Amino acid sequence: MMPLSMEIDAGNGRVMSELAVAQLTLFTYICVLTANSQDARDILQETNLKICKNAGKYDPTRPFIKWAKTLAFYEVKAHRTKRQRDRLVFEDDVFEMASEQLEETNEALAIESNFMLLDKCIEKLPSTLREVVESRYREGCSLGAIASRFGRSANAVKLLLIRARHALSDCVHLSSAEEIEA
Repeated sequence: MMPLSMEIDAGNGRVMSELAVAQLTLFTYICVLTANSQDARDILQETNLKICKNAGKYDPTRPFIKWAKTLAFYEVKAHRTKRQRDRLVFEDDVFEMASEQLEETNEALAIESNFMLLDKCIEKLPSTLREVVESRYREGCSLGAIASRFGRSANAVKLLLIRARHALSDCVHLSSAEEIEA
């Protein structure tokens, strides 16, 4: 058996880039099917491995996300089989129905679209607000660390974050409405 890195290199480069973009969509899909975010994280990792191992089998003329969701579906089923003894496992018919309904909705696409809108809106923020938001949410800095970095009090940073969140919320809602109208 080839090492995973060799299998990935031998696979389709497009699959790897599509996989990177699809992580949120796959995670959301798996979460809905499992109703357990920790299980979903584990299953997502197994799904990613399965996708990497089968990259050469992907038909680029077909939608990637549908193919990836199919592999995720079977990983969820395998996980359910392992946990069959748990009392909180849905009956198979409920599981199948949830999967079918999820395929029919565009909820995951809407979430992904909102994240893209949010990124655009962050770029539109005034530089100070953008830097505070990025420090807090992308870098994970504490309020104290941000306050030190910008020479402000922790309360001032809180107020900046509140202003930024309101501005981002307004921007995302306005951008969403503009997309719907277009």
